[in-house]
Amino acid sequence: MQSEQEYFLILNDSKNNGVDSFLFGDKIETNSMKNLLLVMLAHLLSITVCISQEVGLSSGSIGCKLQVSSDNQFIKVNMVIQGSPADMEGLKAGDHIIGIDGVSVREIKNPINHIKGTPGTFVKLAIGRYGKAGILEGNVPRISVPLSDERRYVTEGDLATRIYTNDFSEHRQMVQSSMAVLDDEDVNIFNYRSYDFEYTSAQDPLLEKELFKEVADQLNTMGLKRSQNNPDMLILMSSYSGSKEHYNPPQQIISTRISTAYDWYWGFVPIPITESTTQGGYTEVTYLYSISLKFLDAHKIGHSKLPPVIWSGSVSQASNIKSNLVDKSGDLFTLLLYQFPTVWIPNSEYYLLLHYTYTGIIYDLNDMRTVADVIPGSPAATAGIQKGDEIINIFNSRVPDKYSDAGKDQWSYVTSGNNNGLRYLFIMSNLKYKPYMQKDLKTVSFMIKHNGDRQKVRVTPQDRLYFSLVKN
Repeated sequence: MQSEQEYFLILNDSKNNGVDSFLFGDKIETNSMKNLLLVMLAHLLSITVCISQEVGLSSGSIGCKLQVSSDNQFIKVNMVIQGSPADMEGLKAGDHIIGIDGVSVREIKNPINHIKGTPGTFVKLAIGRYGKAGILEGNVPRISVPLSDERRYVTEGDLATRIYTNDFSEHRQMVQSSMAVLDDEDVNIFNYRSYDFEYTSAQDPLLEKELFKEVADQLNTMGLKRSQNNPDMLILMSSYSGSKEHYNPPQQIISTRISTAYDWYWGFVPIPITESTTQGGYTEVTYLYSISLKFLDAHKIGHSKLPPVIWSGSVSQASNIKSNLVDKSGDLFTLLLYQFPTVWIPNSEYYLLLHYTYTGIIYDLNDMRTVADVIPGSPAATAGIQKGDEIINIFNSRVPDKYSDAGKDQWSYVTSGNNNGLRYLFIMSNLKYKPYMQKDLKTVSFMIKHNGDRQKVRVTPQDRLYFSLVKN
């Protein structure tokens, strides 16, 4: 299928055959009225396509938030929806899209509309990534539903996470980790390629040195380089580890149990017996860990009235398990640098890592049994599932008509019994819960109704990881 842009170019070739002169009243020569009508139709279609791109009627979506730079040189990827076509093709927040289908962004009017394009087609993107040399290329499929409408359309990863956390209300299912991250949106982070550290700890310099080694390892993985002579960024760090104690005083626990006694008239009768026990007091110890980082423009230090901070972040965790801060630092820095250099969730209280089963089906929360869309090239698309197909069952279990049918406790609704088809989302999960007795399932069995015909479709899924930052 030709893309909208390709169709536009083909139709505009008709201008060389005298269409422009016809519209402006000049004489053209045609062999027949039929040819004349064809020429007129071609031009009207070209006008329609042109207008649709001008006013933003492109209906496709790749699943990310985009922003054209102030100088129109590139499109910045501000956020990528997990499980979306953009995510599956490896786009990341902070990427700079500099080319679309072989054309520079600066040469395209309304370039975001060109990315949206026509559902079911692919868009070829040239991408600049922070810390990476050269240009990356991606061929990203377009879908027809707006994943930005998260109250209605969801990917399988988002759906699995919503079910497991009961719409993010069950904090016990997540890891508590308070985090605050900020970046300077007016700064082009691509201008900062190297870094160095500012050692400030007089109390524990060896600990600071070890922690900075972990930061360096993660930044080097991103493609940055340390430069002690002329760095672009200077990194400052503060850290804390300690504990707090809470004494729980003794508690008197009163309970009642039912016993029986024999009465010569009534026979065996129930008798309530009240018992009292005392639970001894105990001290509960909570271990605290906290790290913060600040990235400063090294060239502006000393020339600015305010500290030239271009990115900053802090993270803190509490645990009942004692650990060394150096051992914890790898996970803490990973959480912080997950949003470096681009921040899209400034504040969060919890996070969740969940493996889920990916087939590429997009669900409509208001109509779960009808396939809202299928990501082109995904396992479901390869198996033949299409947009509009009705899901009769999955592994012989029915899918709810609406997401809200499960009530407030979606997790119990899915895991209790064997009557919910959405259990397939957790085949590859890292949870104790295993939805099926079979081990190492290689395919997911869908019963689909397509154009009125029932079809059994086997999809070979992929194991995907969903990482979620959750506000309180």
